[in-house]
This record gives sequence, structure tokens and C-alpha cells, in this order.
Amino acid sequence: MERQKPLDNIELTIAMPVFNHTSQVRVMIDSILANSFQDWELLAVDDGSEHDTLDLLDEYARKDSRIRVIHRSRQPKGAQSCRNIGLEEANGEFIVFFDSDDYATPDSLETRVRLIKSRPELDFLVFPSGLYNDQAGFQAYAKELTFGYPVYSDDLQAFASRNLPFIVWSNIYRTASLRKAGITWDPELLSLQDSNFNVESLLAGLCYDYALTYPDYGYRREPSTDSISAHVLSRKHFETQLYTIDKFFRLYQLHFKHKYDRALYEGAATLCFRLLLSGYDKQLIGRIPETIGRYTKCWQRTLRLQISIAQCLKPILGNKFSAKIAMSPNILYRFRITKLADKRRNALVNTLNQKQGQTTGQIRKAAL
Repeated sequence: MERQKPLDNIELTIAMPVFNHTSQVRVMIDSILANSFQDWELLAVDDGSEHDTLDLLDEYARKDSRIRVIHRSRQPKGAQSCRNIGLEEANGEFIVFFDSDDYATPDSLETRVRLIKSRPELDFLVFPSGLYNDQAGFQAYAKELTFGYPVYSDDLQAFASRNLPFIVWSNIYRTASLRKAGITWDPELLSLQDSNFNVESLLAGLCYDYALTYPDYGYRREPSTDSISAHVLSRKHFETQLYTIDKFFRLYQLHFKHKYDRALYEGAATLCFRLLLSGYDKQLIGRIPETIGRYTKCWQRTLRLQISIAQCLKPILGNKFSAKIAMSPNILYRFRITKLADKRRNALVNTLNQKQGQTTGQIRKAAL
């Protein structure tokens, strides 16, 4: 199907990094093609895929002129570089960043464009998501790993403590807003890319709201050997974790001084707990309180004490129980936050059918 407008005057750009997983890429592109909204371009930015995936992309591009295959020609390798290229090459008034192994519902694009056009005061709009897998298909109201609901009283606090109010693929942005604010993907990050992009968007003062719609995006939960989540605790990703802790403390304190120190400590403690469970050595884990000590001595001492307790109990109780005892205040903190968020989400889901196709009508913006 031909575009309804010239390439330089389209409404929506879909920026999508691609790296192998041919069958999953096919599912995602087919779901985009099945959308009722047609005024889009798909920038499939390849990150060095093997021939079968490249052949698939070329096949789609030959059949539909709205699909353009771009080969990453600069370093570093990774989805963040590919998304930056997609943002630079985007012709659309609006842009979404989709992952190549997920799923978009048939009315996803139309609903997103229609609602953000109805809210010209917003820089981006957040939509609820569900889960997807090849066996069960799209699960709109899954009980876990769903995002895009207004369940936290302070989204910046949630991101600081490593809770996720929304993911980048749950949002639609005004392309000009991102460019004007200079928001790009940090190429230094191997993980936590979405959180960093979202935090920088909020700290730049971008205005946003949540849409009260049927979930329109399916996050694929099947584990992938190349996925970030599969390697988040690897040595390779450890430096990224430290880099992000340092960056978040610096950015948050630059804007808010010490207002979010507790939340940032909780985020660091969450990482510590996962590392303690995995049996990381004391020297490596000790670098986490060393990093936050550049910004807060109080929470540095607290985290050091917890790590020491875990290390003392480890020979007696093992990794699991020593970590749980040492980090029990953080486990309880996260449990309370999660239970409250789940309660709010369930209440929203119960009333969602009566309010589909609306937004909350609020303008959210960080109080800088």
C-alpha cells in the first residue's frame, strides 16, 4: 500500500533496532502492517544481523516502500546507537521506539496518533502494555511485566528506585520535542537504557500524560540469549550498572539536591540484593557503596553495613538467606511499593473499559 503523504511529511516514524531472531522480527513487522493506521514509516536499523534476518528485512522493504532498512555504520554496537540513528533519520511528526521481537495491536498506531494530536500541550503520551508470546498470543491484562499505568505518585522517584512506570516502547513522542530538548540514547549503556532515556526526558521538562486505553503493545517474555535481561548480572554489565548509579545520583542531585537520595539508594540496594543472591565477590559489590558515597555518606554507610552483614552470614546461611536478612528493609520497602502499585493498576483495569480512548487530562512535568 502506498503512503498517503510524501515521505518528508508523514505523521509517524517507527524506529526499530533489529538484531537477528528472524521469526520474532516477522511477527513484529506483520503486526505493524496489520495496523489500521497507514501513514507511517518503519526505520528498521540493523545492528549486524545474520543473512536470514537481513534477507527478511530486504523482502519487506521491496514489498512496502514505507519500510526502510538502515545498517548501523558507527560505533558502539547496540540498540541505543540504532535508536539514535532512527531518531536522526525520522521524518514523522511523531515517533515511537518499538522493539523488533514484540507485538503491536491492530489499532495501536491509530490510537496513539489520534490521542497525542488531541493533546497539543504534551511532548509525549504513555500507553498501557501487555505481554505477548507465540503460544498464548497477546495477553492484554497480564499480571506481571506490564507498564504504562499511572500507579506511582512520583514517576521520578519510581525510576530512581528501579521501578518502571513506563518503558520507551509504551510511549509516543513528538519528534520535535525530543530534538529540541536534545534527548538521545546514551551509547555507554548496555542495560537500563529505557530508564535512562525516560529519566532524561523528565528532567528535561517534557510534558506527558497517561492514556486510559486498551493495552496496545505486547512485550515478549520468552527469554532470549541476546536479551539484556538475560545478562543484566553479568560482569560485562556490571560497569554499566555502576555508571548508571553514578549518573542518576549526579542528575537527580543537580535538579533536586538530596530529595531523591533515599529512592536512589533503594535502587542501588536492589542491585546489591540481586548480586548477593548470585554470589558475587565482596570486592565487586563493595564498588556500589563506593559509588554512591560520592553523593551521600549516610546511605553509603547503610549499604556498606548491609553488605558486611550478608558476608558474615554467608558461610552459615548461604547466599540466599544471608542476602534476604541483610537486605530485608529494602525487600519490605519494595514490597509495599509494589503492592500499592498493583492495587492501583487493578483498579484502573477494572474501570478501563468505560474510559477507553481517553487520557487522564493531566499534564505531568517534573517540578524542577
